[in-house]
Amino acid sequence: MVTETDIGHMPDRMRKSVVAVLFVTVILTTVVTFFGASQYFEKQELQAASNRMGSYLRSLNETLLRHQHLPFLLARDPRYSDDLNPSDVRTDTNERLKVMATQAQLEAIYLMDTNGLVLAASNADKPYSFLGQNYGFRPYFQDALQGARSDYFAIGATSGRPGYFVAEPISYAGNSQKGVVAIKLDVSELQRSWESGDETVVAVNRDDVVVLSSNPEWLYRPVSTLDPVVRNAILASRQFGTHPLKPLDWRASANDRVTLEGTSYLLASGQSDWRGWSVHYLQPEQVVWRQTLLATVFFGSIVALLIGFATFLRSRRIELAYAASERQRDALVKANERLEHAQTELARTAKLAALGHLAASVTHELGQPISAFRNHLTAAEIGNEITSPSTAKNLNKLVDRMESITSQFRYFARARDDAKTNVDLAIILSETEGLLRSDIAAAGIEYRSAILNTPIELHAHQVQLEQAFTNILKNAVQAVADESDPIITVTVQTTDHQVEVRIKDNGPGLASANLSDLQEPFFSTKPSGVGMGLGLAITTEIIKDHGGDISLGSSNDGAEFIVTLPRAHAGATQ
Repeated sequence: MVTETDIGHMPDRMRKSVVAVLFVTVILTTVVTFFGASQYFEKQELQAASNRMGSYLRSLNETLLRHQHLPFLLARDPRYSDDLNPSDVRTDTNERLKVMATQAQLEAIYLMDTNGLVLAASNADKPYSFLGQNYGFRPYFQDALQGARSDYFAIGATSGRPGYFVAEPISYAGNSQKGVVAIKLDVSELQRSWESGDETVVAVNRDDVVVLSSNPEWLYRPVSTLDPVVRNAILASRQFGTHPLKPLDWRASANDRVTLEGTSYLLASGQSDWRGWSVHYLQPEQVVWRQTLLATVFFGSIVALLIGFATFLRSRRIELAYAASERQRDALVKANERLEHAQTELARTAKLAALGHLAASVTHELGQPISAFRNHLTAAEIGNEITSPSTAKNLNKLVDRMESITSQFRYFARARDDAKTNVDLAIILSETEGLLRSDIAAAGIEYRSAILNTPIELHAHQVQLEQAFTNILKNAVQAVADESDPIITVTVQTTDHQVEVRIKDNGPGLASANLSDLQEPFFSTKPSGVGMGLGLAITTEIIKDHGGDISLGSSNDGAEFIVTLPRAHAGATQ
């Protein structure tokens, strides 16, 4: 077993041979990592390239497939068979073709006779109109005239824009050919989308000529040397306009790699559904090397850190010892905080217990004399023994004051063993408002009560909660007594498990008093002679007895008390 002293002296005992072994380990690990990472990232990039190629291939197939059916439908429309008679071309044919081309988002739809002369075209009103042009030299026209659908990619002889042509023969009754209807699909939008990306992709036709490319400089250039017969046929049909068909420097190898114009790429290829086109996605090989180098440096650095591990042991031991002492200190601080909190709660509990004994004595000793005083006062008023109305009023106020004081003590004196029941919060708030309605009306207070659309059940002592909310509302009523426009607002917010009742007034606020002070018995922010400071102490005990909490809200004007209580659940017990 290595002791603490041994760990402290390990760096001093390290020999040169150990350091040499570590250096050799770093070198060997770096070499293995380099070759392993290169194979891994090459495989990953080839898979990613294959996925991206598939995406480009689908977009190409979808673009070319989209309108394959349209020439077939047009060729079977008898109106266009009639139009092929030179004397019977209707004046609205061009407009009808224009509407269809616009709706189908085609560059052109046009009708040709047996010589390739365009008799009607959707772009008849355009500067580059096909009307009157002769396309008898185009292979797609020649193939369609033989009775078969034909498609073809070429640069437009009239417009100079690349397009995909689809042609369909139109026949008389009896199946004799009369002409050809053709559409031109503009592929420049697809070409622009390929150019706008930061990826390298090309589409090559069956003659190995690039027809679409992310690099416009590669367009209409073969990827291999063309056979002279094929080259002459392309030039004769003017498929790629005046482009000289200069070959690209394209050198493919057998291991999914290609060198294009001096740059090495990983190659992913796919076959199109149309005319033998191929889509090639090219991922620069330098991406693999960059990832390989990063991985090699990363793992090589990890291994290299082993060299410094020996000298790190001693400092680490000291750091761990310091961290342990810090954890012990933090634990001690938290224990002291819990002890102080427990002492505070113990003192509060003792204070409330003493208050309960005092309350019982005061309530017992003063209850009967106050009741007798009330009875004698009533008898004196009935017998007209008190001749001054103001004296009778003042004496009644004095009795009310004494009864109010003893009623606050009565909460601490009485036993609280009555059972809780499920009660609707709306009933509690309504009863509370009813108890203080006369005080609210007398003070001219605008009272905004909470609107509860659905019942909110609490498992509670209804009378106790009414007393708690009455104490808070009574404080609010007294707080706004001197305000010119007194307002008290009660709002209720609920969640699945609890309800939050907010009681806010626009009075002078609580000054610097905090909630702990306000909850202490006999503490009050009111003027002398207004209350005994027991209201919030009683309220706090009631709320805690119901598993709730009371807190102060943040308000720029007045005071806001927030009472949070748990909602009743099925099967709740006392």
